[in-house]
Order: sequence, then C-alpha cells, then structure tokens
Amino acid sequence: MNIVDLVKDQLTSQVLGSLGSLVGTNEAQTKAASAAAVPAMLGGLAKLAGTSQGAGQLASALGGLDLGMLGNLAGVLGGSNASKMADKGGSLLGTLFGNSATSMIVETLASFLGIKGGIARSMLSYLAPVVLGTVAKQLTSSGKSIDAASIQSLFSDQSRNIQSAMPAGLSLGDFGSIAKAVTSATSGGASHSSHASHGHVERQPESSGFPSWLPWLALPLIALGAFLLMNRDKGAKPVDKGAVVVNQTEMMKKMAEAQKSGEAVAEKAAAKGAEAVKATTDAVSAAVEKATDAIDLTAFGGDVTGLFGKLTDSFKGITDVPSAEAAVPGLKDLAGILEGYKVTADKLPEASKATVKDMVGTNLGTLQPIIDTVLAIPGVGDILRPIVEPMLKTLSALGL
Repeated sequence: MNIVDLVKDQLTSQVLGSLGSLVGTNEAQTKAASAAAVPAMLGGLAKLAGTSQGAGQLASALGGLDLGMLGNLAGVLGGSNASKMADKGGSLLGTLFGNSATSMIVETLASFLGIKGGIARSMLSYLAPVVLGTVAKQLTSSGKSIDAASIQSLFSDQSRNIQSAMPAGLSLGDFGSIAKAVTSATSGGASHSSHASHGHVERQPESSGFPSWLPWLALPLIALGAFLLMNRDKGAKPVDKGAVVVNQTEMMKKMAEAQKSGEAVAEKAAAKGAEAVKATTDAVSAAVEKATDAIDLTAFGGDVTGLFGKLTDSFKGITDVPSAEAAVPGLKDLAGILEGYKVTADKLPEASKATVKDMVGTNLGTLQPIIDTVLAIPGVGDILRPIVEPMLKTLSALGL
C-alpha cells in the first residue's frame, strides 16, 4: 500500500478538470500542482504525527471528516458544495499546521510551480479534505481505529513513499522551517543542545579573558631591556645589580597590577554581557506573551457565537430520521471547526479564557434544551449522539 498513490487514485482526469476550473489553472498546471501538493501535504502531516500530541490533534481532525465525498469528488467539485469543500480544507490546514507553516507550503509550491500564491492556497484548500479523507479511509478499511497510535504507525510505514513521491527539483527540505513550525506547535517548544550527551552538557571553566601567563613571558624581555638601557653608553658605570633587582621587582608589581586591572575589566564586561543576555531573554519572553495576547478576543468571540448560531439552525431543522441523516455532514464540518477553535482557546491568556468560558456557558444554556429535544425524537438519538456528545464535551472545555 502506498498512501500517495491512494490519494492520486482519487484525482481522476475529471476531478482534476473540475479542480483546474475552480482555481484557474490549465490541465498541465493542475497535474503538476497536485503532484507536488499531495506529497508535500502528506510530509507535513507526517511531521505533525511525529509527536503524540500532534497525532492526537490529527486524529480529531480525521474523525470529523465526511468520507462519503471521496466516492463523488467530481460531483462535489462540479456542484454547489465546492466552496464548502474549500472552506473545510482551509480550516483544516489552519488548525493542523497553523498560519505560519501553511504559508510556507503555499509560498514554496507557488515558487516551484510558477503560479500565484492565491492559486496555490486554493489548490491546497481543495486537496486537503481529499488527502486527509484518504488517510482516514485507509485506517478504517484496514480495521484500525482513528487514533494517535494508528496514525503514527501509518505515517512511519509511509515515510519512504512520501519522500520518493516529491517531484524532481523539490524536496521537503525546500519548505524552510516547516518542520520546526509544526513541531513547536505540538511539542511545547522543548529543545536540546546538539552538543549534549545523555542529557548532560559539560560546562567549561570560565575565563577572565586576560592571559595569566602573559606577565611571566614578558619578564625576560623586561630584564633585558633594563640591562641595555642602563649600559647603553660605553663609559657607563657598572650595573648596580641591586638596582636591577629592585627595578624588576617594581616592574613585576606593575605587571601584576595590570593583570588585576585586566581581570577587573573582563569581569565587568562579563557582567555586562550577562545583563545583555538577560535583557534579550526578557524581550523574547515579552514578545511571546504579546504574540499570545495578540489573538483578537472580540473576533474569536464572534466566531464562537457564530458557531452556536449555525448549530442552533442545524438542530432546529431536524424533525425526524431523514432530516437527521441529512444534517450529519454539516454537523461533522462544524465539529471540525470547533476543534480548531479549541486549539485557539487553549492559547489565550487566563483572563481571556475566563471570558470565553462565560460566553460559552451562556450560549450552551440556550442550545442544550434544543439538542435534548432533538435527541428525544425516536431514532434520531442513535444517529446524532456519536457526533453531538463529543461536540458538547469540546464546547464545555472551551476556556478551561
């Protein structure tokens, strides 16, 4: 089994034709773009699955997909639901990779293919549900659960296939720091020195920066200079050895004082260096905190409120088993969006989390009775509970 080939099997000539019409590329450009985008996206997912947290995040995203679309991609892309597919794909990319890593993929592909960045982004948005859906389908068809362990096993087995599928002239290394962007998003930013051995870094003795051997190396030169100076004239008096010794002693004292002075200067410089390092560290920490605080709480609150509105409309439209079955794909999409909101909410400062928690509590108090009424309809509860109960659990966790 080759996961790259399984994805490409979904991209028939009819599907690629519809995709090209949607994003504005000709047949050759569409084929080239998909041939590069599919392994690139799978490579990014493999990096994400490299950590247990990332694999768990990927499992949540896969669990919210409508796998039925894979049997009718040409119909979906050629119909009125094409834009919903692109919206779903864009949401998945942002949730899984984050804006920074997604932009790296988009820019690198656009440069490699010679197309505009907007076209590359649209292409990835349409392809994301196909790639992720194929991964989920492969797991379920193999009798495996969609969980972190199964996902890590799959991508470990497919690593070589993904790397070899990259087109000539393009490699995963061309995507800059995408691996670091993905890994840091899921690992909490932990790092280790490349020079460490078994977790231990050998600390070298500190030096003042002023060589302690320098005065002793200079002593013979000093003595010679003193001797020549005192005997530069032929008629000079014999050298007073006692005076030479005294002069040498005085010179040694001065050199010792110079060494101490040099060490003092070095110590001051080291102290200033330490202060500079601390100032830089504080500045970085402040920048990180500022970046976290930069999440627009008002806009995020509007997004969450809008999600509650969509959920309310969806449940109000369910009156029997057929309408419940028809609502399943839309509810799964909303579940995927909700997972993305949970990731964002987890990054908020504590004060903002409290605000989100209060807002969710108010909206959930209105939505819960509607959901209870719908689930009480004969036959409907069995259809919707597997989707609704995890959503309610995630909603309750927003802001915690």
